[in-house]
Amino acid sequence: MISSYRPYFDWSELLAVFRPGLGRKEFEGAVADYVGARYGLAFSYGRSAVVALFRALGLRDAEVIMPAYTCSVMAEAVVASGNRPVFVDISLADYNMDLGAIKPALTSETRAVIATHMYGYPTDVSAIRSLVGDKRVLIIEDAALALKPAGSNTGGILGDIALFSFGRGKQLYSITGGVMATDSSSIHEKVRAYRDREMSQLPSSVLARRCAQVITAYMALSGSLEKRLIQLKGIDAVKRSREVVGLAQGDLPQDYAAAYANFQGRMGLAQLRKLDVVLERNRRIAELYRQTLQDVPGLIAAPVVRGATYTYYSVRIKGRDETGFRQRMWDQGIEVGLNFRYTLPNLDAYRSYANGPYPQAEQAASEIVNLPIYPGLGEVELQRIVDSTRRAMQESGA
Repeated sequence: MISSYRPYFDWSELLAVFRPGLGRKEFEGAVADYVGARYGLAFSYGRSAVVALFRALGLRDAEVIMPAYTCSVMAEAVVASGNRPVFVDISLADYNMDLGAIKPALTSETRAVIATHMYGYPTDVSAIRSLVGDKRVLIIEDAALALKPAGSNTGGILGDIALFSFGRGKQLYSITGGVMATDSSSIHEKVRAYRDREMSQLPSSVLARRCAQVITAYMALSGSLEKRLIQLKGIDAVKRSREVVGLAQGDLPQDYAAAYANFQGRMGLAQLRKLDVVLERNRRIAELYRQTLQDVPGLIAAPVVRGATYTYYSVRIKGRDETGFRQRMWDQGIEVGLNFRYTLPNLDAYRSYANGPYPQAEQAASEIVNLPIYPGLGEVELQRIVDSTRRAMQESGA
């Protein structure tokens, strides 16, 4: 079975887990250096950083503009912090926020814009800042799927903060975790104080669960176990959102408030040393897919965008579910991802915030399929994925 994702692990990560010493502080500093920011703060999850940011800055009952098509945990964090998401449509050219939709969404109550680098495609943060104009409005780069955001090649992040995520499916994997990077000493100090006060505990049950996930991640590298692990993996983010959004007035769930463990920081440092290799290999795989799949009838290849890091290789297939493309690939021994098969305004947890329509977001959610893309894929496996994709499209009658 070829999975949609495998962590790029060797013995260095496993040794890092069991090596004594610190790790979190060193890792958050290393991430900040890598993306060209002055400060970094590590959290249990990227969404924990969003909650910490808004609460530390005293933002409550404010409007936060964000794309209608992105991971549900971002809207979850906005609502859990006591604020209101304002959804705007996306562009099918790169699956990022439609820049033309931002200005009409601005009101006197807007206090933040979340600029998502969807699937690793850089969004134009400078243009978003220019459109917003008001310096009181935070520009938050959601770089969960793009560890090198658009501005890093020019010497740093472009938003007021940038959020990075290291959970499953990311190019840097440390079981869970996220880092908030910023150049602002004021934001850094306020958020750090909040984190150290409210998110500094690591319950033994949480620590044990993360350690077990390390073992599971290594087991996933064994082909004999992989298919079963694929069937067992994952947490239903949509289901959890329904549970979390009601907590704006109360305590955060345990996993939100738990600290990022030192052993995860040590894993992250081992992964960070490999990151440039991961990014380059993913670019090469993306180019191979483009060359070999661009002429397949009924399949729209992933956008070609300068600076893309291709955390996922996202193709569009009209009538994806009706033709059973994913099942056809599974039958050929290949797992493909349907990572975001929803739009946020259509989820029960966020329906009350909808002010659509969002036709481009809905089209992306109904058509996108993520082909496997990670450094561990060999040439034989890649050819098998290409051949299977062509066969699945032919069998579907596309």
